[in-house]
Amino acid sequence: MTTLLWLALATVLTISGDYLIKLATLSPQGLRSAQFAIGALCYGAPAIAWYALMQTHSLAMVAVLYSTATLILLTLLGVFVFRESFGLRDGLGVSLALAAVLVMHKPE
Repeated sequence: MTTLLWLALATVLTISGDYLIKLATLSPQGLRSAQFAIGALCYGAPAIAWYALMQTHSLAMVAVLYSTATLILLTLLGVFVFRESFGLRDGLGVSLALAAVLVMHKPE
């Protein structure tokens, strides 16, 4: 259960950072906007969660779980919030990410 909490924390902070930086790209202030500054801070904070996760899991496993969770949530954010398209290639990419989680999974 601890793994899921740390993974969720790292993922939520990363997604928040991506969301804020995307908003900054739509702002006239751009890199000087508050959205960009806060978004950039959100990128550094997951290092604590990564540290906790790497104490009990391999780097490869942490990377696959984190990358897949981030990919799926960012895809949903792009499609539903920013109205970005989602095509066959995108669906295949998400499917392969999910397959990577299944391949890397080690029953504990």
